[in-house]
Amino acid sequence: MRAETGYRYVWPRPDPSEQKHLYERVFYENDHPGILNKMERELDYWNAIWSLRRERFEATLGSGPHRLLDVGCSGGFLLNHFEKHGWSTMGIEPSRRAVEYARERFGMDIHQGTVEDYCPSEPFDVVHSSKVLEHVPDPERVVRLIASWVRPGGLVYFELPNDFNPLQIAARDSLDKPSWWVVPRHHLNYFDYDSLSALLAQHGLEEVERVASFPMEMFLLMGRDYIGQPEVGAECHAMRMQLEKTLIESGHADALRRLYDAFADSSMGRTCAVLARKATAD
Repeated sequence: MRAETGYRYVWPRPDPSEQKHLYERVFYENDHPGILNKMERELDYWNAIWSLRRERFEATLGSGPHRLLDVGCSGGFLLNHFEKHGWSTMGIEPSRRAVEYARERFGMDIHQGTVEDYCPSEPFDVVHSSKVLEHVPDPERVVRLIASWVRPGGLVYFELPNDFNPLQIAARDSLDKPSWWVVPRHHLNYFDYDSLSALLAQHGLEEVERVASFPMEMFLLMGRDYIGQPEVGAECHAMRMQLEKTLIESGHADALRRLYDAFADSSMGRTCAVLARKATAD
């Protein structure tokens, strides 16, 4: 089904108690048991990517200090990156295992729970949320709450899977694949740039720019079929990381930005992200 702002969603919705248990007790333990160790192994790469993201925020906000909230902060890796660069941080994460990891690994201040049971004491300069809205039963409510936690003139950054994008459709049709990205147990909502931007605008968050990630479906169209083959997927992911990390570390981050800006302009990229600003009072 489609929402008013254009994103697709699964119907009927799952039982709320089952969803709570899934993300508190099952997601990291059973569904993705190696994800925290994988992040540790890839941390040099992610710190390079987060440097670009942080620089976007700082260029838009001006001089600090700044306060960041990461919604769905996992093991606290991104928060640790921002703290090392002088930011004050806070995280929200439903998984008990991930929260324990963040506290033990980084000494993080993490709220174990969801946005619905969190109440900040003061507004944030930036609220960051990566790969969260696709999982939640009520994305409109989540965005409304997040918008209320950002100071006027502050920023939000939402990143989600860019599903039903042109390269996915081409790969599905040309390779006679099912719509492999539709995974209703975990992903309840399916966004693109336009539907994400429209949802943010409904809550006073005006788009500043669109950000893409590497369009992994290009590997499919070039003959590297990773669907149902995790070892091939890992090889493709490693190639993508090598490309990005090499460009950043060799001083060519601007070339990478321009390339990914072109992907975003074409509604491509494996993820779609929107950086938006909260309106200031007149």
